[in-house]
Amino acid sequence: MDWGTELWDQFESIDKYLQHGFDFGEKYSKFIKERCAIEQEYATKLRKLVKSYQPKKKDEERSMFSTHKAFQTQLSELNDIAGQHETVAENMMSNIFKESQIFFNEQKIEKKRMYQEGKSLQIALDKCEQNLEHTKKKFEKEWKDCERLQANFEKLDSDTNVTKADVEKAKHAWFAKKDVVEHCKQDYGAALETFNVDQHSHYSTRMPQVFQGYHAADERRILKIRDLMVEYAKIDKKVKPIIQKCLDGMETAGNAVDPKLDSSLVVEKLKSGFLIPGNKEFEDYTAGPKTLKLDQNLRHSVTANKKKIISMFKSSKENFPSVEISGPIGGDIAGSAESPSNDYLIPLPSRPDPPSRPDPPTAEENPYDMFAHLISPYFLSDTFCKIICFTTKLHVVAEAADYSHLPPEQRKKKLQRHIDDLSKEIAKQQDEKKAIVKMHGIYTANPALGDPTSLDAGQKAVDAKIDKLMTELQQYENWYTEAFGSLQSSPARNSAHYTTPVKVEPLAIQPQTQNKSLQRDQSFGDEFDELDDFPEPIGTCTALYDYEATSEGALSITCGQVFSLLEADNGDGWTRVMLGNSDGYVPSSYIEV
Repeated sequence: MDWGTELWDQFESIDKYLQHGFDFGEKYSKFIKERCAIEQEYATKLRKLVKSYQPKKKDEERSMFSTHKAFQTQLSELNDIAGQHETVAENMMSNIFKESQIFFNEQKIEKKRMYQEGKSLQIALDKCEQNLEHTKKKFEKEWKDCERLQANFEKLDSDTNVTKADVEKAKHAWFAKKDVVEHCKQDYGAALETFNVDQHSHYSTRMPQVFQGYHAADERRILKIRDLMVEYAKIDKKVKPIIQKCLDGMETAGNAVDPKLDSSLVVEKLKSGFLIPGNKEFEDYTAGPKTLKLDQNLRHSVTANKKKIISMFKSSKENFPSVEISGPIGGDIAGSAESPSNDYLIPLPSRPDPPSRPDPPTAEENPYDMFAHLISPYFLSDTFCKIICFTTKLHVVAEAADYSHLPPEQRKKKLQRHIDDLSKEIAKQQDEKKAIVKMHGIYTANPALGDPTSLDAGQKAVDAKIDKLMTELQQYENWYTEAFGSLQSSPARNSAHYTTPVKVEPLAIQPQTQNKSLQRDQSFGDEFDELDDFPEPIGTCTALYDYEATSEGALSITCGQVFSLLEADNGDGWTRVMLGNSDGYVPSSYIEV
């Protein structure tokens, strides 16, 4: 449909319509801008939310549980979703808003040009019409004057009283006006013809071109808005699969929550390794002073024997760390407020090789021996320990370098982790040493590249670090073997480029048999006796999860396999099983007996 033909007389209306169309385009651009702001704000708030719920340092130990891992996965996926919303905002801003701004600004300029062109054509036609009206009015005026002169001549000619000269004069004026009328008539005819030609050209050629420009501009505007709307949907649609993938990841993380696994992790994390306390003995107060309580013995022995404790270590005091005994000591502890003196700083010897494990003292023994048992080097070596008396109870709080202040199971894990960390650091330092040696060889072969002696200082420093780390590693290995027997193999130790005199094999199954009452029912020799290679099975067990053995002595298992149970878990988290002719250790939490 041709606007120039159908809307030939609606120039102003068409211009207003097109202006309204451009206003709509700007309104849509504003909508996109606000949508981008909302998406960006939403993404920012999501990222802030994710950041606020990131695990704190104090919660790192809990991150092993499946619920915490699932939540961290969901936070990670939510952070990715926030990134997709940022992508939506960026793409809409660049592909829609900015492009629409450029387009509509250009179209506004084009519309203004077309409007000015149409107005100039209209003004030219109006001038032509004004000229026509002017010639027409002049022709009309001259014709009326001519008619008046003609009537005057005829009047004078019929009047006998008028002289002939007056008649001739009137006749001459009449004929002169007739000539003027004829010229005005010709001018009017020419002006009319010119106007008709211009008007026909105006409405058939020139203005239709302007209308066609308006029509094309309006179609471009409509097509552009259509494209922007399609692009708007595509940008949103493009991120939906990614967001869906993130949501699927959240769902997978939620399905991965395993209460049985978390329960086994709680056992692994909190298991102390102590034996369950045995039955308490009957204390017969009628039998005499032999049945005094332990707290009474301690209360009366601390003051009476503090000088004896000091003199015990006085000969080698300068070589030992100290233990501070603080709190009300002497007399009745519950009612005394006596402040401790400097005499309560008791030097303790370093850890012996290896310490014996005496049975707990009884009421018949010397109270001092019982107290010395509590502060024995096995619990308080290489550190400061506070023995704090509150009312009638005596508490031992220690932070030992060998982790002897921890329960057996937790101490074993701490020592193993420390040994693994030292092994990794030694491997790292030895790799650095190899690099220095290799560089030294290159410099020696080609002195132009560098001075070999410049590497000596670095090599000595690395050697010193390795020696220090090896010494520390040997110390922790000795502490481990003294308390628990042979070391457990780990990937970090297997990959280290060094050897130690300690045999690497799965952890010994016999636990440390020290309970919270500090009882010792077995000696070190009885705890770590070697077992037969293939003992008689004591039952069967089923694998709950897949496990890939990464250490010597361990056995790989697959979910659903049934094994013969050779040795039960005695507190170290490992169970010995046999499948066919192969036997080894597997994590206790991975099987069901």
